[in-house]
This record gives sequence, C-alpha cells and structure tokens, in this order.
Amino acid sequence: MLSISADPPSESVKMDSLLKGTFPLLSDPALKVSDAYGMGVPMGSQRMAAMGYIIIDRQGRLRHRDIDPLFGEHAGRILSLLKEATP
Repeated sequence: MLSISADPPSESVKMDSLLKGTFPLLSDPALKVSDAYGMGVPMGSQRMAAMGYIIIDRQGRLRHRDIDPLFGEHAGRILSLLKEATP
C-alpha cells in the first residue's frame, strides 16, 4: 500500500509526519502517476489530483478506481475491496 500526493516533496513529508503514515508516500507534483491512473482532473486552467483510491492486485492488475472526495468515510468498503484483490 502507498499514498500519492500532488504536493511537492517538502509538503508531503510534513503531511506524512502529521498523519504518522504507516506506508510510503509518493510525491507527484507533476501528476504523472495520477494521470496514468486516471486520477488527474481539470481545475480551471490547471490540473489537480482527484481525491480517491486505486486498488492494484499482486499481479499488477487494476482492480478498482474511484474518485471519491469522501473516501475516508468509506473505509469499510475500501477494506472489503482490498481483501477481494489480495486473497
């Protein structure tokens, strides 16, 4: 499991420290990874990373992608999807 942030590395490190992250945090300010997985969205004349989650199984297959600004409230559903993807 890993987290991806569109913030620059210096800000990502601060956020990870505040949240006491238990898995790696990737800084993606150019949105290359976000765009590759369909999570980059237009915001006026710029682009930003959408809030949500992606589940990729151990074989590298995309199992689920959801743009979900309230993903924290759906933790139970996300855990169920993770269990399905990693038998």
